[in-house]
Amino acid sequence: MTTTLKLWCSTIKTTFTNLRALVVFAVLYAILLATFFRFIWIREATLWQVLFTYAFMILIPAEFFVFQASIINRAREGKFHWRTIAIDAFKFFVMTIPLLLVAWLLYYSLGKWAGRYPAALPLLPVAPGPAKSQPLHWPTLIFSTLRFVLIGVAFPLATIHLWISIAGSELRLLIDAGAKSFFRRIASALSRAFSSESVLIYALGLIVSLVLPYIILIPTFAIKNNKTEFTVFILRLVVSFVFTLIGWVVTMSALVRLSFEESPAASPQPVPDAPAEAAA
Repeated sequence: MTTTLKLWCSTIKTTFTNLRALVVFAVLYAILLATFFRFIWIREATLWQVLFTYAFMILIPAEFFVFQASIINRAREGKFHWRTIAIDAFKFFVMTIPLLLVAWLLYYSLGKWAGRYPAALPLLPVAPGPAKSQPLHWPTLIFSTLRFVLIGVAFPLATIHLWISIAGSELRLLIDAGAKSFFRRIASALSRAFSSESVLIYALGLIVSLVLPYIILIPTFAIKNNKTEFTVFILRLVVSFVFTLIGWVVTMSALVRLSFEESPAASPQPVPDAPAEAAA
């Protein structure tokens, strides 16, 4: 655990000392968010709006996978190789499709299984006064927990480690290696995904990229001045953006470094510490 925390802190330091790379990540992330919100606000009324809707349905996944590939490539190589990033983004997209299908099938199966244990309907109070609290329905709690573990932890961790395992590898080499070697690589990536070190790094990343932005955005303040209220709201959005960006970049980079520490033979090049003077 101490080694993992040191790796996490070292990755944070590396992220902040490479400002040019951080700016690139911020631009990619801002473009992704802008495209996503523009997609939500489009009203499908005219032909052009419909065409833009379909274009954004393609553009948003492309930007998302380019963003992930750029983080992994930067953590692996110490700089950006945009041709490799574009190829990796396509490979990530192809790899994610069957994972999504498996996750959906498991989620659907959990829903069907949970339907066999319905919660009893509360009885109407027959006596005046407040209704008595209902006992805890354990099947509902268990299946809700399993859904969270599946969608919130297992699926993202497995996906990230599979991305890392195929990043930077030529498609031809992956195919020529044969099915046995390919599935061995997948099994190795999944075993690393659910190690205690990987889960700890992911948990720290969720705290920084999700919990802290949630705490920043949810509270409401009674501010009488409209300009001050708007300024505070914009500031909270910016701070949330920074925490989400830093948390995700650090998490992905730390998982890349952890993967190569556990499996040095995964790549002919060691993962650099990315000094401050490294070119973006």
